[in-house]
Amino acid sequence: AVQAFVSIAAGEQVGVVIPPEPEEQPSRTLLQTLLPFLCLVTFLLAGGLVAAFLLRNRVGDFKLPSFRGRTATSTEEVEADYGELEQAPPLAQFMTTYNLGNDLYDDSFSIDSQTGEFLGECGVGISETIGVGEPKRVIAFEVWLFDKNDIQTVTQVLMSEHAFTDEATLNRLEAKGEPIVAEPGRELVLETATLQLSARVIDMSYGSGALPPESYFERVTLELVVWPKA
Repeated sequence: AVQAFVSIAAGEQVGVVIPPEPEEQPSRTLLQTLLPFLCLVTFLLAGGLVAAFLLRNRVGDFKLPSFRGRTATSTEEVEADYGELEQAPPLAQFMTTYNLGNDLYDDSFSIDSQTGEFLGECGVGISETIGVGEPKRVIAFEVWLFDKNDIQTVTQVLMSEHAFTDEATLNRLEAKGEPIVAEPGRELVLETATLQLSARVIDMSYGSGALPPESYFERVTLELVVWPKA
């Protein structure tokens, strides 16, 4: 307490006691505020670790087999799937695209071993057209495979729907190779003594105009993949 003296008009001094100001209560610290929350988080983490440990002990190393999107109905089917996965990588893979107006279209590719040894060639070129004038309206392509260890080049003819249904055109093209109608996803397989070629139609469209429908190609994209023949 603090004692002060106050003068009175009569000349007397009277002592007055001034009470002390109350002490402020210390505020709660940040740690005290967050402590319950931290305890709760720690408890939840500990519970999660225990649950994961128990689940791991129950499951062990068990894994469900994958059969590439379909259900196997026999042991033979399972073995076939694993056999496909173990297939050797291709020797070569190419993409080729024809567009209307490319009158000189004739793509060819060299096939080499992993050590650089020349094994053969493959390619695609214009086989037959329809109508007159430019640009050429292509109704058929020759897909071919050459093997240095074989005596002849293997050829198949990829043709339009109209060319395939026209008897005269079909007979003329059959002399060049096996005729195949072009469709998206259609695959041609050519084999020689030591090589195998898969030619797949990735994309295609027909041109339009005065000529018969589905007679000539506006665009064709092929994927060529070559494997060593087993």
